[in-house]
Amino acid sequence: MNPTQEKSSRQKIVEDVFGAALWESSAKGFIKCPGYEQHTTQSSSTRECAVFLDEVPTVFCFHQSCAEEIETANRELRHASRQAEAGKGFPTCKKKLTVEQRAWQKEQRRVQAMRVRAAACMPMLLKQNAWTTEQARTESPIPIPENPLEHWSLSLNLFEADEIIWVGNTFDSGEARHAQHFQTTTAWRQLPHAPYPFTCPSIFKAGAYSRSNESVLAHKFLVVESDTLPKADMCSVFRWLNNSIKLRAIVDTAGRSLHGWFECPDQKFLDELKIILPAMGCDPALFKPSQPCRMAGAWREKKIQSLVWFDGGSHA
Repeated sequence: MNPTQEKSSRQKIVEDVFGAALWESSAKGFIKCPGYEQHTTQSSSTRECAVFLDEVPTVFCFHQSCAEEIETANRELRHASRQAEAGKGFPTCKKKLTVEQRAWQKEQRRVQAMRVRAAACMPMLLKQNAWTTEQARTESPIPIPENPLEHWSLSLNLFEADEIIWVGNTFDSGEARHAQHFQTTTAWRQLPHAPYPFTCPSIFKAGAYSRSNESVLAHKFLVVESDTLPKADMCSVFRWLNNSIKLRAIVDTAGRSLHGWFECPDQKFLDELKIILPAMGCDPALFKPSQPCRMAGAWREKKIQSLVWFDGGSHA
């Protein structure tokens, strides 16, 4: 839906009853589920509870635990609609689901089933793929230098010589003066140490000065991390994922988390991982191609971000 397009009377009714809504079209939007607190599995997704406004106004949520709240929400919405649309001939009684509504419900149930299975399989996954940071460092295909400041130049081997990568602080983006943060691997390699703590798992277009998805030339790596799982558990997740997509590096952020760098999979598998990994405790923010992540070899306060495991090729 065009953000400048005036909202319809039905959209206004929805927002009067449920608060802010994200409108995909004039007849379909998304709201926070009225029964969100009853959900047995929590998610950061903003598209779990839909509102359809064609024919009978209807709220749908694929969670079963909030069925009572959804039934109440539909009564409230239809009552508000009847009052506002009295005499206008709009149907406000329950009717057979449309093809679009049935398709949406089916897809959301599939997504929910994947999340539930992923969370349920987590204990067995960790047990079968047990891997500590010490084991990972010992088993690294390319030996990790003892001096963590040297990890900067080794990390650059993830990229080809002429690829443009961003290195900077989180706000070094968006203005022409930030163009200095978008340089080729060869240019960055001239610096003996990492000049900034963040980089990006994507390569950028020539002339870019904004770290945005629009400036990305290719989403080269998928970075996986968690702020809630212990580092040993994350290593186990990395080992499990390595069976499906190639692990290239593990970076210790000098904080409480690890970053696993994987070759970015095709879109179909990436879409599945967007469902599965958050259910396993991983941060969904790093699915964004232009999201910053920690650069090995850079200082973070009084500690140095470092490589734990590396198989990034050799482009020096």
